[in-house]
Amino acid sequence: MRELTTRVVAVTVYTDRARATREGRAEVEIGACKLEIGELPLGLEPASVRAKVRGTARARLMGVEVRRRTYAETPVETVRVLEQKLEALADQITELEAQTKLAEEERQAVRGLCEATDFYARGLARGTMKVADEVALLDALRQRAADLDQLGQALAIRLRGLAREQHLVASQLAEVKGARGRERQVATVELDVTQSGEVVVELSYVLSGASWSPLYDLRLVEHPAGATLEVGYLAQVQQHTGESWTGVELTLSTARPALAAHTPELQPWYLSPPLSRPARAKVAPSLAAMGAGVDSFVRSKEAEPELAVEEMVVEDAVATVETSGAAVTFRIPGVVDVPSDGASHKVTVARLEWPAGLDYVTAPKEVTAAYRRARTHNRSPYSLLPGDATLFDGDELVGASRLPHTPPDGELELYLGVDERLSVRRELRRRDVDRKLLGDGRRVSVGYEISLESVLPTAARVRVEDQLPVPRHESIRVRLEQAEPKPAEQTELGLLRWELDLEPGQKRTVRFDFQIEHPREMQVMGMP
Repeated sequence: MRELTTRVVAVTVYTDRARATREGRAEVEIGACKLEIGELPLGLEPASVRAKVRGTARARLMGVEVRRRTYAETPVETVRVLEQKLEALADQITELEAQTKLAEEERQAVRGLCEATDFYARGLARGTMKVADEVALLDALRQRAADLDQLGQALAIRLRGLAREQHLVASQLAEVKGARGRERQVATVELDVTQSGEVVVELSYVLSGASWSPLYDLRLVEHPAGATLEVGYLAQVQQHTGESWTGVELTLSTARPALAAHTPELQPWYLSPPLSRPARAKVAPSLAAMGAGVDSFVRSKEAEPELAVEEMVVEDAVATVETSGAAVTFRIPGVVDVPSDGASHKVTVARLEWPAGLDYVTAPKEVTAAYRRARTHNRSPYSLLPGDATLFDGDELVGASRLPHTPPDGELELYLGVDERLSVRRELRRRDVDRKLLGDGRRVSVGYEISLESVLPTAARVRVEDQLPVPRHESIRVRLEQAEPKPAEQTELGLLRWELDLEPGQKRTVRFDFQIEHPREMQVMGMP
């Protein structure tokens, strides 16, 4: 059994896990050979371990075995360094506490000497001590007490600093080490060597504790020929796997391996009369047994592809994820460092620029303001995942938003805040109750007017949104009586939309009237 030194050379990060690839080199001789790769993360999924062998030696890969091992010392170098630093800090704190105790004991002794006035008086009375000698002694004791006080203060400051550093190192150690830091996975690669030489062993595995999420910088830039939207596609990578990724080739993938094993299968949907208590008591165990049987069957069916993949992995079953279908792979150029600290580390995925159309949207029933809107289409070949976005209008920060999932060629809408140069006002112009209606019915006529005024330097298109009440009782009827101009859209839920063009300095109004009919004795909630 030989120990093979490896390092992480490539990592593919998914949205909820990662696949790491380690690489190591060794000289092998003809015959059976076992290479041991230690210090693997505890969160490694043993069933996902795959190995590849290449090099000048001719060898056949016989298998890969993964097991757990408990170490007397934590094997991860970063953890070991932190533990040693923590021990050194503890030793320093112990030494300073001992010095503080000695200084306090000496300070108590000096205080006792200073308070021994009867002893000094007897010395003066007997002539064994002169006044000058007593004064010099007291001065020396006072100076020593001052020195000890200063020493105690300095020791307290150093102890406070060391305690803070100890707390910081302990926190770092807890993040890196975890609750089971002295336990690690070990992989053994077994080879059958037919020609001696050098072999390069690649070991890849899936592990938990890693993820990435998109982050966007969206900047609207206006040109004389039109507006464009500059998209900075960033990624926040986090990992606390227990191993640091230093100088690795980083790949980000939108694939979800946990959900790709099988598709959900619908079970029969039964309708039946309610069962009596005795019958239900008899049937329940059989249903539970059936459920257990189905679960075990599904687990066995899920396990079969894993066994098949395990046999094919040696030849090339763990190929790099490709951009196909709904899954997208981003290969980050160069090499990247991502320490195992759980913090977010940003990397740039892409820089995009798309033409954008500008207009305004207002719903004065809710807010009497016009919101500036930029619309564009995702002209990239991949989907934009949901993520936080920072919005800029030129160089001005507008605010933060949440970018929804946007597939290729999907429309993207961004709201850039209120534009005060386009004023909006909504007023109730009519509310009449028809008391002459025969029968037991009542009719209420309502009319609203929306006023728009633009002081923008250029023409603007404005979408105006309002609504009619929607009846929730068959005796209540709502009818649009008139609208000027005619709305571009009226939905079944009473939503009205107008598309208006305003020139600089132009004023426009939108007027719509509707009628509500209901029984005279009925109290209607939500009446205008």
